[in-house]
Order: sequence, then structure tokens, then C-alpha cells
Amino acid sequence: MLVYLYYILMVMCFIASLYYLHFFKVKMLSLLLFLSICTEAWAEIIGTHQFHHFILYHYFNIAEYALTTIILLSGIDNIFLKRLMIFSIPCYTLISLYISLMVQGINEFPSINCNIESLLIIVWCIISLWNIKPDYKFTMFQKPTFWFILGFFIYFSGTMTFDGIYNTLLSHKTETATKLFSIINSVCNYLLYILLLIGIACYRFQKKYMSQ
Repeated sequence: MLVYLYYILMVMCFIASLYYLHFFKVKMLSLLLFLSICTEAWAEIIGTHQFHHFILYHYFNIAEYALTTIILLSGIDNIFLKRLMIFSIPCYTLISLYISLMVQGINEFPSINCNIESLLIIVWCIISLWNIKPDYKFTMFQKPTFWFILGFFIYFSGTMTFDGIYNTLLSHKTETATKLFSIINSVCNYLLYILLLIGIACYRFQKKYMSQ
């Protein structure tokens, strides 16, 4: 039940994003949400109880990292930081593929990949939050960027620790690991998509301002 509620929030978030595709951040977010929906749907088709779906997340994490990083760097003016974040995308891709194919195994949950991704995204969130500029037109809470950063920060901070030990728990206590993963992952996803929905809703202020 928990996971299906998060699916509903994900779809709601995707539908809401379609109304503001003329904004670059929303376009990238919409693509990320579409890939998330496709990945989760395909995982359900494969059969999550057999754990054959883990292979999907090895490749999804690469796309997730790239799109999330692009969303976060779009609000940064510092050229060095933007180049650093862009450069990190192919670096993470190569490292992630190497870990998946040579270290961890493609049929296991990509815990190492997730930890590296989470750590990098958390750093980018802190940098992006620091780079939000004061604006006389909108308060901090009317800025979509603030809610996007907060959503990604909470999600990756909340899932990072458990993702790192998931395979170990799974090999010893399968039922416990599955239940814990469902609860922790679902709660973090609830918070992520609620905050993303708030961020998308804030674009109505920008749209109204632009029309004036």
C-alpha cells in the first residue's frame, strides 16, 4: 500500500509538470519523472518479489543523477561550479558502470552506486541552496528552486544510509530488509514528491509575473 501511494504522487507530480514545460527546470524534471514512472512500471511487470528488477536501477541511477544535477546547476551562476557539476556526470556514469559490471554485480541492488550518487547530490543541493539569490519579486518560499533543492536533499539524505546496507540485510534477513526498504523508501519518496509538487505550483507566481 505504501509504495502504491508513492506511485500516485509520482504520477500527480508528472502531470503537474506538463503545465510548465516552457521552464527549463520543469522540462528536465518532467523527463526525470517520466523515466521514474517507466522504471517503476517495468519493475512491477518483471516482478519485484523475484529481485530481477534490480538491473533497471543500475541504469536508471545514471539518468537520475544526470537530470538531477542539470536541474540543480541551472540555478547556479558560478562558471567553475557549473563546469564541475557537468563534468561529474560522465565521471559518475563511468564509475557507476564499472561498479555495476565489475564490482557489485548487475543483478544486485546498486547500493554503492546509490551512495556515491546520494553523496554528490547532497553536496550539489548545499551548493545550490547557498547560491539562491534574494529577489524582491518573490519570497524564498515562492521560489520553485528552493522546494526542488529541499526535496532532493531530504530524499537522498534519507535513503543514503539504508541503501548502503540493503544488500547485506537482504542476504541475511530478506523479509526484514524488504519491509524496511518499503517503509524508508516510500516515506522519503512521499516527502520528495510533495515538495516537488509545491515547487511546481510556485511556477504560477513566475508565470503570472511574466504575463504582467
